[in-house]
Parts: sequence; structure tokens; C-alpha cells
Amino acid sequence: MQIRFYATLRPLVGGRSVDLIDPPDTVSGILERLASEYEGLHDQLFDEDGTVRRFVAIMVDGRDIRHIDGLESRVSPESELDIFPPVAGGA
Repeated sequence: MQIRFYATLRPLVGGRSVDLIDPPDTVSGILERLASEYEGLHDQLFDEDGTVRRFVAIMVDGRDIRHIDGLESRVSPESELDIFPPVAGGA
């Protein structure tokens, strides 16, 4: 499974994407595995209480997990996951 990272998350994983062999079958399982394998990623993705930070966007095959089953959204080895850090802007 390919997982793509954007902006400030890329340096934490050493590039634009990571390929997971034998990935877990839910988004939460994948995030837990990634957070344990890449130092610093946990703090960027999760709040102190263990929930995904409010403005982190996670897409499975182009669909926002908030519009599927959230962290329990199912994935397959062929799925593509995109993880976007919070984005701030100004006028």
C-alpha cells in the first residue's frame, strides 16, 4: 500500500511516500503503525488524548475519511492513502 505525505510531514518520513507491506485493514491501524515507525509523526497526527488532530486531512482513494467511516474506514493493500498536515493561510 502506498501512503503519500504532504508539506511538513514529508521530512518526518524521509520523502513523499511510504510503501507498507502487509498493511493493517483500517486507517487507525495504519496510523498507529506509521506513528510507531517514524519518530515525530505521532505528535503531528494525534492530539494529547490520542485522537487525530482536527485539521489533519486523511484521504482513502481520494475520499475524505470523515465522509466514510472515520478512523475505522477499511482499506485494502491496493488502496492509496494521502495524509495532509494542517494548513494555515492568511489574507
